[in-house]
Amino acid sequence: MSGVDDVDYTSWDWLPRAANEAENYVRRLLAESSIQPHDVSARAKSIASFQRKQRLKQYDDPMAQITDIVALRIITYSNTDRDRVRELIRTRFAVLPGEDRNPGREKPDHLRGYDCLHIVVSGESEERDSDWMVSGGDLERYFTAFGGLEVQIRTVAGHAWAEFEHARRYKGAAYHSISVQDRETIDRLFGAASDARSALDETFVAIDRILARPTIDIEVSRVEERPVRDSASSEAPSDLDIESLARFLASRFSDDAEGSAKGVEFGLELVRACRLQSIDQLEATLEDVDSDQVRALMDSGVPVTRVRRLDDELLAHFGQEYIELTKSAGNGRHRALQLEWRYDRLRGKTRYRTYLLSSRAPSATFNAGPYTAVGALREVVRMIAGDRGREAVVTDGLIDVSSDLPPGTRAKEVLVDGRGAVWVASNLNRESSERLMADLLRRAQPFDLRVQRGDVVVADGLDGFPALGQERLDEAERPH
Repeated sequence: MSGVDDVDYTSWDWLPRAANEAENYVRRLLAESSIQPHDVSARAKSIASFQRKQRLKQYDDPMAQITDIVALRIITYSNTDRDRVRELIRTRFAVLPGEDRNPGREKPDHLRGYDCLHIVVSGESEERDSDWMVSGGDLERYFTAFGGLEVQIRTVAGHAWAEFEHARRYKGAAYHSISVQDRETIDRLFGAASDARSALDETFVAIDRILARPTIDIEVSRVEERPVRDSASSEAPSDLDIESLARFLASRFSDDAEGSAKGVEFGLELVRACRLQSIDQLEATLEDVDSDQVRALMDSGVPVTRVRRLDDELLAHFGQEYIELTKSAGNGRHRALQLEWRYDRLRGKTRYRTYLLSSRAPSATFNAGPYTAVGALREVVRMIAGDRGREAVVTDGLIDVSSDLPPGTRAKEVLVDGRGAVWVASNLNRESSERLMADLLRRAQPFDLRVQRGDVVVADGLDGFPALGQERLDEAERPH
């Protein structure tokens, strides 16, 4: 093809769909590594823009030589993430020779400022970890029909500079209409803005480094490392297989996508790599993980599967050890590196939510804890049932005097002194456990038991009975 007249413009009918597929692909790629971008956008160049570029450049084969007919732009918050995104693109796609560059580095000093990576890819890399491209889709069709797809990666600071410069200087009619002296002044001002932008990027990187590797509160860590006591269970360990893991995931992460059977197989591989041999062991391992906190820390703005949630929570529990244990899981050649990136979002920031039980009576004797949320719930159930009878704690679908609770609740048997046993759901998150403890103690009032998470009282059996509470305190202060 020698010019715009020889181009088959019917391709533009499906190019927007190819751009949409490319954007979805990259969003998924970033989510896999828990990289939360400021923005990801893809566009198909208009026919008019394509023709203008061809008239300017006079390419021999514009369909092959114009490499931004479909283009992606990824805006990150810092250079830390920009470099990581670059690595992901390079490992996931085939990069054309000489087409991984930063055009701003090629400009003279007086025109410095543009700081954006430009990478042109021609399709998926043969060494990719998995096949994500839609077979027979428009993105696959694009890579066959056109010479390449351009990916631009810049920071929010770099984007602000580039957008203003593009409007005022690069395509600014006013700039090209003023005197040489005024243009030189504007060039110097853009250079000064570039230096400020560079300083801003460096500051953002410094902030990222602190967030990734915070100074851990030694006192908090010491409390977290204390053993968490739990009520005894006579239930035999349940087998660990595809079916039981799928049920566990559906119970623990009910709001997330189910994922594929292959994904659950991968989850099973992860669990076994952690030397866990039963669902009970897995459940006990994750009991000290605050699911809501991990979800918030790992949020990338893209829905993920239940297996990914499991992967995140195991990483939160085992930490650096998990990276070593599971770095070869699946067929991911780059899993270890991506786990390191993901762990930056968890390291030193996850806190095991421990609970303490207390009484106002000086003669009270019971195990004060610390407990996990579900462990504290079971202890509250045991104490109320032991004092008021098992029926006093029965809660529809959550606590029963028999083991007939729904399978998804993963009910645990709690032995009650002299009164048999009750079964308590163990698939509850922190907030649900706290609400249930508050409800149980409200129903049992007056009951001299308080549950605290740090300085927060989450449940109190004497709430609303201040006189009785003061009487117990006065008794504690009398000389004996």
